[in-house]
Amino acid sequence: MPPHTPAADPWGDAVRRATEATAARNIGGMDETCWDDVAMRNIIAMVLYALHLRDDQPVPSISWNAVLWQLADDRRVDTLVNRVLPGAGHDLSRTAAPGDPVAETWRWLTRTWDPQAPTRGSSSVLLGQPHRAESDWVPDSPEPRWGGMSRGIASGLPDPAIEVCTNWSAAVVQAAISAQQGGYPKFTRVRVTGGEFKGHLGYVIQSGWAADDDTQTMVGPEGYVVDLDDTEDAEPIDAHQLKRSYDHRWPRRPAGPLKGGPPPGLHDPLPPRPTCAEDLADILERASNPEAVPDDLRRTIASAKDHHHLQMDWQASPAPQRFTWQVIMHWYQLTEHYSDDQRAELWEIVLTTHLHDPEPTHHLALREEDVPLVIARCTAATA
Repeated sequence: MPPHTPAADPWGDAVRRATEATAARNIGGMDETCWDDVAMRNIIAMVLYALHLRDDQPVPSISWNAVLWQLADDRRVDTLVNRVLPGAGHDLSRTAAPGDPVAETWRWLTRTWDPQAPTRGSSSVLLGQPHRAESDWVPDSPEPRWGGMSRGIASGLPDPAIEVCTNWSAAVVQAAISAQQGGYPKFTRVRVTGGEFKGHLGYVIQSGWAADDDTQTMVGPEGYVVDLDDTEDAEPIDAHQLKRSYDHRWPRRPAGPLKGGPPPGLHDPLPPRPTCAEDLADILERASNPEAVPDDLRRTIASAKDHHHLQMDWQASPAPQRFTWQVIMHWYQLTEHYSDDQRAELWEIVLTTHLHDPEPTHHLALREEDVPLVIARCTAATA
């Protein structure tokens, strides 16, 4: 790389460097019309730019290992960006005037999406008719689903790209470090040269890193998890005990000693389906308001003939009122043969404050028209 000269556009430097890293990960290069690629590239660019401001370093001089430490999780990225960028004159609020590409990129990364919006080719988009969102929390918008981009990563989720794709961005940076240091990307064929598994062949399925929190860098890769041909489980192997190898076997193999055979349990019988009473008991156990279901409805459901679960809505609101709510209709068939007037319904709202929220709350409603009121009350109480 030629010596870097001071640039008048460090944000441009960050976007270019992030684009190159993302393009190197994909066979077809960087796709500006793909939500996945844009999300990963933008997250990396934001971290590069924030580190440039914080450490007063040119963007090309910033270590990928320092970027990878920030990409340990999205909350770390959020903390870095919100601590550094406002001091450099970037207004990150959602009500800020447009025109700042850095702030607009951050708002794109932290916005939420409507999985039920029309696709680009649908008549409502072609004719300019606004989409009516299922929930009053999401404003009507004429834009197509995912902003008109294609999307593969978690394509049914309404959550912000920063929560969905930070770990994918970390994989991009890991690949960049491996390329710089002669490491082994995922699915590289390797031979073990020392230790307990000396002489074994396998495929790399994961790289191992050590965090140096004092310097805020990731060290490594210091080892790899290798799917060995002749062992049932993947094994951690030190980096110095591996060398590159070659053959024509397919790396994405099922687990188990018979790598070319069917996955274990493929032909095992399915567990028995729970009864309506058991299904209701599970719902009541996880609900925060089981008392909302009266005894007579419990008895009716418990004696029902069959049960079904339908996802009716899945929406989100952005920060600072960050919530995601999933609405599930549970309905129970009361007679052997289905009839519209012979079924019982129960509505469940699953509420989270983050994509990876370990403790979602579950709330019950008896009627569809009560669902917006439950969402409003629960989100207001959580705020």
